[in-house]
Amino acid sequence: MRYRPLIAAFVLLPSIAAAAAAQRGSGSAAGRKTEMFDDKSAAAGPTLRVRDIEDQSPLKLLIDKRKDLKLSDAQLSQLKDAEPRLKDRNASLLKSADSLLREMKPSSSSPSDADRERIGIARARLMSTVDAIRANNDGASKDAIAPLDLEQQTKANEMLARQREEFDRLLRSKLGGDNRG
Repeated sequence: MRYRPLIAAFVLLPSIAAAAAAQRGSGSAAGRKTEMFDDKSAAAGPTLRVRDIEDQSPLKLLIDKRKDLKLSDAQLSQLKDAEPRLKDRNASLLKSADSLLREMKPSSSSPSDADRERIGIARARLMSTVDAIRANNDGASKDAIAPLDLEQQTKANEMLARQREEFDRLLRSKLGGDNRG
């Protein structure tokens, strides 16, 4: 009978010590962030997808917001007719963007100077491609807005400006850092 407390102490002592160590964990190496953790996101490359760029179609936005814009059937039909033309115009640029995004991925977890140079060149070419897509989109949106009445044009321009700002934020977050977009 007198061995029970002794046995209980041997059983409970390691678990009590483990719990105490876990509570002190903020000072342990496991609880601290290291440079290695911070580097993983940079080494992974851009998280931007071609779909993110493709979704910036102003015609798609106007079609989706047809009720807010109070578009007539004829106006909606014009937008729907113009959408495939814009997709065709941007198709080769989107393929190029896809290739450039793949090229921007580092070949290893710690990129070499050559990797960084290749990534920088690919990034500049990607931004140039995005600018060309934006130019096509801007032209399509101007053509699409022209037949709308003044109230519809005002609302459409506000929606398109908001879309552009959101895309700029998306580019910064998914490509990392500042860019021309």
